[in-house]
Order: sequence, then structure tokens, then C-alpha cells
Amino acid sequence: MLRLALICIWMMLCPIFTPKTLAQDYQKPSPALQQTITHSTSLTTRLSNDNQWLALLSPISAPSIATLAMPEHKLAGLRIAAEQFLPSRITQRYHQLTLINIKDNGHRVITLPGGYDITELRFSPDSRNLSYVSLTPEGGYLFVYNIAKDRHQQLSNERLNGTISLDYQWANNKTLLARFVIAQDISASQPHVSISPKTKETSGKNSPQRTYQDLLKTSADKQLFSRLTTSQLALVDLEGKLTKIGAPGIIEDFSVSPDGQYILSRQITTPFSTQVKYDDFPTLTEIYNLNGQLITLLHQSQGGESRPQGKDSVLPGPRMFHWVQGQAATLAFTKALDQGDSQRDAPQRDSLWLLDPPFTQQATRVAQTQWRITDIDWAENHLALITERNSKAQQIRLSSLNTRLGESSLHTLNERNLRDKYQDLGLFAKHYYPGKGQVVSLQQGAKTTGLIHYGQGATPQGDKPFLKRTSLITSESSLLWQSASNRLESVRYVLNLDPLQLIINRESPTESPSLVLLNAAKESVLYEQPDGLSAYLGMQKQLITFKRADGVPLSGTLYLPANYTKEQGTLPVLMWAYPREFNDPEVAGQISFSANQYPTISPRGPIPLVAEGFAVFDKVSMPIIAQGDKESNDTFREQLTANAQAAIDTLVDLGIADRKQIAVGGHSYGAFMVANLLAHTDLFYAGIARSGAYNRSLTPFGFQNEERTYWQANDIYQQMSPFNYADKIKSPLLLIHGEMDQNSGTFPLQSERLFDAIQGLGGKARLVILPFEGHSYTAKESLEHLLFEQSQFLKVNLPPK
Repeated sequence: MLRLALICIWMMLCPIFTPKTLAQDYQKPSPALQQTITHSTSLTTRLSNDNQWLALLSPISAPSIATLAMPEHKLAGLRIAAEQFLPSRITQRYHQLTLINIKDNGHRVITLPGGYDITELRFSPDSRNLSYVSLTPEGGYLFVYNIAKDRHQQLSNERLNGTISLDYQWANNKTLLARFVIAQDISASQPHVSISPKTKETSGKNSPQRTYQDLLKTSADKQLFSRLTTSQLALVDLEGKLTKIGAPGIIEDFSVSPDGQYILSRQITTPFSTQVKYDDFPTLTEIYNLNGQLITLLHQSQGGESRPQGKDSVLPGPRMFHWVQGQAATLAFTKALDQGDSQRDAPQRDSLWLLDPPFTQQATRVAQTQWRITDIDWAENHLALITERNSKAQQIRLSSLNTRLGESSLHTLNERNLRDKYQDLGLFAKHYYPGKGQVVSLQQGAKTTGLIHYGQGATPQGDKPFLKRTSLITSESSLLWQSASNRLESVRYVLNLDPLQLIINRESPTESPSLVLLNAAKESVLYEQPDGLSAYLGMQKQLITFKRADGVPLSGTLYLPANYTKEQGTLPVLMWAYPREFNDPEVAGQISFSANQYPTISPRGPIPLVAEGFAVFDKVSMPIIAQGDKESNDTFREQLTANAQAAIDTLVDLGIADRKQIAVGGHSYGAFMVANLLAHTDLFYAGIARSGAYNRSLTPFGFQNEERTYWQANDIYQQMSPFNYADKIKSPLLLIHGEMDQNSGTFPLQSERLFDAIQGLGGKARLVILPFEGHSYTAKESLEHLLFEQSQFLKVNLPPK
């Protein structure tokens, strides 16, 4: 009878599921759009410490959807393939390895054992060996490749435990340090079914946390998290001998001192939280010797649930433990002077401390800083380069410090707005010294010592990548090298300063990216990326600058089909943008553009649609500027509208666009922008919103750069939520979301509920949920379907004249 009843129910339901409502199979876009998926301009490299070898890694740009569909556990912000004890979604994996001899430009394509993908490639300190993790069906194994002998060697039959990270480190030329699966973990791969109640209880203390996904929910989740992430930290030598370091534990991070004598380890401990991710669980920080013996417990931290509100807030007590590069075994750490609360008034907010072996005495404070310390780099001669941040004021500061002289030597080298691209120093050049590690490169001059750094070189006239020397005394900079005017060139590695020897990236509108060795007056091409974008040859690219009504300067990059002229009439336009908060109108108007860039076209961006006959206005400025004593979001909608209006007026005045043929698109916070523009203006005739959040009451403890809570700024949260104005969304809206979006606040439910609202209110919308995808889309089938959906949607809603 039960079977008969089920059959009757099925027959009654059958008429509801018409072909229109059934799930659609994956679709393929046009060949031109498919080119953007198969062609990769990514150049992943590793340089040996002796500057003799350059390893070139070919990444897998778009894995099969079957890879994402493999069973996984979602625990405390981690996604784990339990059978392999690996992350279920390894983004940096490579299928080909080429070794280039920099001296003679000889190329050696290295055959990988078993044909398996690899990840985490490292050169040994003496540059004689290459280590990597081989990603087999059983799990990750540590391999070493002897360069001289052209021979691979599996170091151990023990699998690595990469559930938290596959990171490992060379301790010396013959020994590596890594996490290994422990014997009792074998049972953790068994199927897991939780039938226990899901319970939570408040602590009675403030714990204003952002909205996270994939958190622990039950006691069974906590047990499984512990079983999967518990590993054995061990040293393994080139003969395969293992030396255990401490007892098994949940090792979050570890590092070997520059002299190879000590191991710093940070281990996650209970209680596990149901409110925050694993990297906010309580931790133990310890030091071991190479025999695996515990020397000292440095610190036991509390969980991140109690972290004060505010972007620059941290937990009270020591943090940022790390080895000082340039010294044998000196430990450095920071400590808040304001109890970690960035919203508390404090003349000094942070401090830097040093601790020498045997690590059992009192540490020495060497500096106090006005703002929160976010990064520390080390040069020779006890020089520290300290980065401080004041997120509320959108300020960042770089200072130098001689740790022997202490606080009196703290000297500001660069202070700028966080978003000021024109004053950005870029990256520090570094050099490896045996027994001292990677230190920032300095150049001794006749009068002063200079800091060597290189960067993008954004200017009002366009990007001009550079290599510079900045004086540690006067803070004045001198130019050592700069990109040619007819190409886009940028520093990848600084090999030598006198004479100058660089490896640079080079490209032009017609030349695909290449790696070039510059050596005094001569140069040689080390590698050239094959050109595979024939459908986009001749595509036109132009920087457009304009102003919004209140005078704030704006910009965007306009892409037009090859051979298009204005005499042919207007084109349907897709405008793509991402709002950003500023407190300085001049900084908001800065541009980042190079006319010499090779057309790098990501399938995840809007540019592929140029091949379909659309004009694309990309990276359109959408600044939201704090005005007077108001927060930037207090006028979010008004400024968003003003930005969009100015952009549309500009396109129309140029003769490129018809006002009735413009769509707007964006991803994540850009999707949030799209829904707001459709709800509050009639400027656009269609919209594409991907992986967004539309109801801010579901992100009550802040979002993006909004630090106020829902209860502190209720009106702002309500006004900024396009879900509340779904009845005003009249233009067609394409909503796309990854089924397994792990990003804070952007639950797939956000897109589903906005679609439901528009549908119930008689609006026009299409919802596409991409199976197994996260916040950004990676699988080949997903990217093909994404391009197909966007192309078809625009062709229907913005048909050419």
C-alpha cells in the first residue's frame, strides 16, 4: 500500500515538472568565449637561493567538476577530503614542471612521478634539490628531486596531513619538517553521519563576529575535526628517517629558526568554537629542539570569540610569533598596549618584543607604535621594517627600527592612505644568506644605506613599474630601473644590484607575457607564454576618465570589439564595477591602467563578452567617500547612483552607448551594488549579480568595511539592503551563486531569497546555482556555463539594434 501511495503522489507531481522547470544541463558558450578558459597567462615561478635555477610551474587553470564533486567534510572553515587527509579544493596545483638554467638558458622539462599533479615546490637551502608534494589518489607524499642526478625520490611512505595546510620547510640541506598522518587517523575516513542535536549557548560576554559558514555544529563535528586535523610534526631526512617533534596535535603553523637549531610550533587546543573558524580557536605556542624535545611553552591564547569589535582589534597578549631573519635564532612577537581593542583611546597601540635563546628569560621590548602592527620584515644589521595600520583613518605607515638602539631609532619611511596607489612602495627585494634566512636587500651608499623595493608604479599617466632605492635616513627615493615606455615590464626577481641583474615580466598589446633576464647591456628571453586568444586580436582598450556631479574624479577601462568605429553606431554595453570606501576624494580618483598590457582575459570577468559584440566598461570607479563627520555608508545609495550616472553620461557622450542598452554587473560586493542600482534607479536595463549578499540583517555584525553592528546603525543596514526594495527591481536580473559559497556573509540563501522575492512580486529574474562551487568559480564546466548564461542573458535583454 505504501508503494502504491508513493506512485500516486509521483503521478500527481509529474505535471508540475515541465521541461522549463527541470534542471538545465551544463551548456557551452561560443568558441571565442571558451578560449578564455583554455588559455592561461599565469606564470608561476620559484627561484633557487643561488640564483642559478628558475622553476616554471604550469597550473591547472580549470579542473573538472568531478574534482569538486569528490566527498568532503566542511569543518570549522576547512573543507577536507578525509580519505586523502588533504584540502578538498587545492587551488595551487601544477601538472608540469620546467627547470631553467639562468646562466645558459637551458630548459629541462621534468617528468613527474606517476603523472600526478604536484604542489608546494621548494628549493633546498643549497639549491641542489627541489622538494614538492605529489598529489596521488591516496594522499600527499613528500618528494625530492636531485637536480644534478635528474632523479626523484619519495622521502617517506607516510602521508602528509594537509587538512590545515600542506606547508612544510627545509630545516637544513638534508632534512625537511612537515606534518604527517598519524596511525589512529585511519578510522577518520569512515563515513560520518551526525544524528545528535545541534546546540549553542551564549557565554554572557560580547562576541561580535562576522557571519561565517562551514562552522562546527555538533559534538560529532568537533570529534571529527580533531581526528582529521591531528597530525605528527616530524623531521624527515634524505634517507627517509623520521624524527618526531613533540606529541601528535593539531599543528596550525610551524617554522625552523634560520640557523636550523629550533622549531617554533603553534598548536590548536580546545575548547573548539561553534562561532568562529579554526584559525580563531585557542592555541599553544611552543619551542622544540631538533631532537623533538620541548624547550618552553611561550604562550597560551584564548579563542577569537572574545576579540573586541573593530578591524584593527586583536586578542590581548603576545601574538605574531616569528623568527628574526638575518639572525641565528632570535624570536620576535608583538603585544597590544590597548588590550587589543582598537576602539579604545590609546596613545600607543602596539609593541614589538625580542627573545633570545634559551627562550626562558624575560623578553625585551624594542619598540612601541601608535597604530596596530600588521607586518614585520627583517634586514641585516638588526634592522626591522615595521608596517602599522589605522583602518579607521585608512592610513598605513612603514617605519625602520634598529633593534639594538631601540625605540629612539624608529623612523618613518612612508606614510600614506591605505588606498593610495601612487605612493605605494611595492615589495622589498630579498636575498638568502645561509644560516640567516631571507633578508631584505640593502645597498650601501656613500652617505646612506638604501632600501631596495619594486612595484606597480601607478601614476596619473598610467602604470610605470619601477625598481627603487629609498634612503633609510632621508626617506628619499632614487630610480634604479623602470619599464620601457612602449611595453609593460615589471620586476619579478632582483638577482644582483651591482651590476644590476633582473628577471622581469614583459608584455605588450601584441606580445604575450614573457620572462626576460636583464644583465647589464644584454638581455635574453627565458620563457614566452604561447598566444591562444585569436578571437580577441585587435580588441580596442582605452582608459576613460570623467567626473561625477560633485567633482570627484572617476575612471574605467573601455573595451571595444576589433575594427569597431563610432560611425557604426552605438553598442550594447556591460558595465562592471566594485564599490570601495574612501575618506579622501583625491585618492578615490586615482587610476591604475597600462595601455601596454597584453589582453589578459579571465573567464570570471566581463571582458570575454567583447567577442560577442558587446562593449565592456570594466573597473568603473565606484567610490563611497566619507563626508564630514558621517561614515561612508551613510550616503551609500546616493553616491552609488552618482557614480553610475556619471559613467553612463560619459559613454553616451562618447557615442558608444544608447541609454536603453546598458547593463550593470558585479561579483560579491559588486553584486550587492548591482541589486541596489536596479532597486533605486532606472539607469540600467539589465543586471548580472554574482555571489552577492542582499539582506544586511543577515550580516548583523558588520560587512565589507562597515564596522557598526545592525543594532548600532539599523537604518543604514535597512537602507542598504536591496532585498527590502525587491518590489522596485523592474529590470531583468541574472543571479548566479556557487552552491557551496564559503565566504563570510554571502550564503547562497541570499540569492535564493532575493529571487523568491522578485518572482513573488512579478519581476524578471533568473537564478543559476552552480553545483559544488564556492565564492569564486573554478571548474571548467562551471566557467563554460557561466559564460553561456551571461552571454545569452545579455543577448536577450540588450539585443543589438
